[in-house]
Amino acid sequence: MLIIKDISNLQKYLEAYRSTNKTLGYVPTMGALHDGHKALINQSQKENNKTIVSIFVNEKQFNDKKDFENYPRNRGADYDFCEDNNVDIIFEPDHEEIYPSEIKSINNKFYTGILCDLYRPGHFDGVVTVLNRFFSIVDSNRVYFGEKDFQQLKIVSKLIEERFKNLTLVPVQTVRTDSGIPLSSRNQKLSKKQFDEYTLFQKALLDFIKTLDKSLKMNDLNVHLKNFLTDQKIEKYDYFEFRNSNDLSKEGKLSDAKLFYAIYKGQIRLIDNIEI
Repeated sequence: MLIIKDISNLQKYLEAYRSTNKTLGYVPTMGALHDGHKALINQSQKENNKTIVSIFVNEKQFNDKKDFENYPRNRGADYDFCEDNNVDIIFEPDHEEIYPSEIKSINNKFYTGILCDLYRPGHFDGVVTVLNRFFSIVDSNRVYFGEKDFQQLKIVSKLIEERFKNLTLVPVQTVRTDSGIPLSSRNQKLSKKQFDEYTLFQKALLDFIKTLDKSLKMNDLNVHLKNFLTDQKIEKYDYFEFRNSNDLSKEGKLSDAKLFYAIYKGQIRLIDNIEI
């Protein structure tokens, strides 16, 4: 396994590799790797000759400085994780390598004013800015994203469609615990008590969804959802709503929908989208 930290050496290596006409799969990460990332890596390995994983905690996508400072980092464990999962290349640049002074930020224009874009101002500007850089640098055949951050997935799809027509986006289903909790780097920050509470909440939510009539329209679904929330002990949440999985609107029926939420356990923000 190679660990490369600068763009110049990475591109020299990849240029020589591409001359062999073999394919490259790319898994962008912010580290704190877990089995959700493993699913992305495994999918890439099934479809490509080599797989590259980037590790870069992108400060531009954090609208809260404390959130950036507290984001889990465990470099040595991430290296071991990649080696155990037969990753070919780790690309781990520093901030100056990715953002020299001449690099300008990009404003996201897709799926704005809703869900995480509404509650994390500038977040997706940071996401599209960093991905625009990494997609240009790595120039892979395919890139792999989990479905847990579904709004991000939709935005990335639009970014690729507009700027990287030779890049194929491969969505990978969210990996969950037996109790339905989506795997996330932020889960590592939860205490046992918080995780147990989260598990009970998720079970209640999944049971609630099973009771809903699939012919109900989105507005009616969200009324039922508000009634459900009044019975739950949620410290704080940004959003909790059904939306159409195709265009993220509030039009359609339950059969068209996903349930999107962003809740808090202490200072830890947890997101999920649940397919109906």
